Amino acid sequence: MADETTLPAPPVSQPVLHTAPAAIWSLVLAILSFTCGWLFTAIPAVICGHVARSKIRKSGGALGGMGIATAGLILGYIALVLGVMGIPLLVSMIQSDRERLHRLSTERKEIASDNGKLKVTVPGTWTKLPELNKFATANLSSGGQATLQVGDKSKEMYLIVITDAKADVADLTLEKHHDMTRDRTWQKMKNVSATAPIPLTIDGHPALHDELSGTQNGTNVVFLHTTVDDGDHFQQILAWTLKRRCQKQNQLLREITRTFRSEK
Repeated sequence: MADETTLPAPPVSQPVLHTAPAAIWSLVLAILSFTCGWLFTAIPAVICGHVARSKIRKSGGALGGMGIATAGLILGYIALVLGVMGIPLLVSMIQSDRERLHRLSTERKEIASDNGKLKVTVPGTWTKLPELNKFATANLSSGGQATLQVGDKSKEMYLIVITDAKADVADLTLEKHHDMTRDRTWQKMKNVSATAPIPLTIDGHPALHDELSGTQNGTNVVFLHTTVDDGDHFQQILAWTLKRRCQKQNQLLREITRTFRSEK
């Protein structure tokens, strides 16, 4: 009998394992929790890790990714622990920042012009803002340079002082100078309304004060317009803010205006 040839057994196809999507999500979310997600991604990472491991065990070998799910689960728990430990620190930082802002808003400091002759007392959050000169030249009642420029950008409150030597504006009284600068500011605005000027005494000098409300460059603003006659100069004090903020900030701007001092 001829030798019989033994044929090799046909190859047995191996089932293709599919990685459980929840396992991938668990790892991705866990990694994100260490960069930008914090607890917002750490908690879903842990949930996805547990779901993935459960589905893989119940799949009878049809699903893979147990290692990925385990890694996501471990990293997610680590991120959770670190996140919970960081909550008191975060609360403390927020509390400290709030206390600092409150302290600055209640504290008062004096800001002087570059030559030291003009001064106003403002909240601690206010700073010098030299860039207001550009705004004053383009939009306010005098083409001259502001000698003092201060403000709080975060609350959109500003104040400038424009000085006119009496020798340069001969024969002008306090009333005429105040009316002239008010009218110039008026002309730069639309839909303007104004209060009647009222007399004040600021730094021991006679002064006049009124308020203008209207639209400037498409923005609704309120100007507190004050003129002080300090003997040698007319000091024009302009404080302003947005109209929607005026109800809260008007009194503060009035108080700052009244702290104005000029020295010879």
